[in-house]
Amino acid sequence: MRIDFYISSLSGGGAEKVLISLASAFSAMGNDVSIVSLEKRPQFYQVPSGITVMKFNNNKQRFGAIKDFFDLRRYMKSRKASIAISFLSRCNLLVLAAGLFNRQRIVVCDRNNPLREHSKLTFAVSSLLYKRANQVVVQTKQIKGFYPKFLQRNITVIENPLDTKALDAQVETIPEREKTILSVGRLEAQKDFVTLINAMGRIHRDYPHWQLNIFGKGDMHDELQRHIDELGLSDSVHLCGRTPKPYYEMRRSSIFVLSSHYEGFPNVLCEAMYAGDFCISSDCVSGPRELIVPEKNGWLFPVGDEQKLTDELRHCIESIESGDDMDSIRSSAQNTVKRLYMDENIKHWVRLVQKVKR
Repeated sequence: MRIDFYISSLSGGGAEKVLISLASAFSAMGNDVSIVSLEKRPQFYQVPSGITVMKFNNNKQRFGAIKDFFDLRRYMKSRKASIAISFLSRCNLLVLAAGLFNRQRIVVCDRNNPLREHSKLTFAVSSLLYKRANQVVVQTKQIKGFYPKFLQRNITVIENPLDTKALDAQVETIPEREKTILSVGRLEAQKDFVTLINAMGRIHRDYPHWQLNIFGKGDMHDELQRHIDELGLSDSVHLCGRTPKPYYEMRRSSIFVLSSHYEGFPNVLCEAMYAGDFCISSDCVSGPRELIVPEKNGWLFPVGDEQKLTDELRHCIESIESGDDMDSIRSSAQNTVKRLYMDENIKHWVRLVQKVKR
C-alpha cells in the first residue's frame, strides 16, 4: 500500500517527530511510504532509509501557497497513493484542496486547539473543508469537542505515540539524578517560560544549588535571557538551546515542568513521565489533565499561576532533599504512559487506515 505523509516542514517539533515515527512504523510493515514537506528547511529528525522525502520550496516565493497547491495536485496525481495523511492546519487545508481534484483518500491531523489557531471565520471555513476529509484525527477528547457537530462522526481521537526504543537509544548509561529542574520547548509565548523562571526566582534563595535548564530555540531567547539577568538568576537558570537527546536530559533531571498556556498533546510531558521525573504541568488545554492525576502521578497548576507552581516546585524539592523519593509517583507516571507505547499506538492507526481505505 502507498501511504503519503504531508507536513509544512521537517524542522524540530512534536508534530514532525510523530509523523516520522508513524512513517517509520508503516514502512517497517512493508508499505511504500513517502514524506512530503512544503518547506525546504534544515531537517532536524533522521528519516529511516526506504522512505522517500520530497521537499517543495515555495514558502519564500510570492504566491507560495498557490504554487504549493499546484505542486501538491501534480504530486498526488502522479503518485496515486492509497491514502494521504497530513499534519498541521495550513498543510491540511492545502492537501484537502489539492485532493479534491484527485479523489484522494485523506486523513488530516490537527495538533492544537483550533479555536486558538484560527479566527472564527477561518475556523468556520476550515471546518467546511475538513468535511471533505475521510477522517480528522485529534489528540484529545477535549479538542474533539471544539469542532462543530457535523464533523463529530468523522473525528477520531488518537493520542501521540511514545517511541520508547528511540528514547532509550539516547541513554547509553543511566545517569544519576541531579538537582535540576528541566523544561523543553520552543522559546515562544505559548510555552510561558516567564512564569517558570519567576517561580524559580522565588525558590532560589532557599535552594541556591538547584538549577533550571530550558532546552529549545525560538524568537524569545534574548527577551528571556534579559529577564533571567534582571532577576539575578544567570548562575542558576540556563537557556541551553536545542538538544538531539532531550530524553537523556530528562533521565538526569529530577523535576520536569510544562508551563504552557496551551498544547495539542504534550509529547515532552509523556517522555518525562516515562523517564520517571516528578512532573509538574499547567492545567492547560489540552492533554495534561488526560495524563496527570494530581498527587498520584504528578501535579497540575492553573495556567500562569506563579504562586501555585512555586508551591509545587517547593514540595518536590523538599521531598527530594529529605530523601523521600516518592517512588509511587514515579512508577505511577511510568505506568500511565504505557498506553502510548508505539506498539499499542500504531494499532489505532492501522485500524484507521484500513477503515479509510475501504
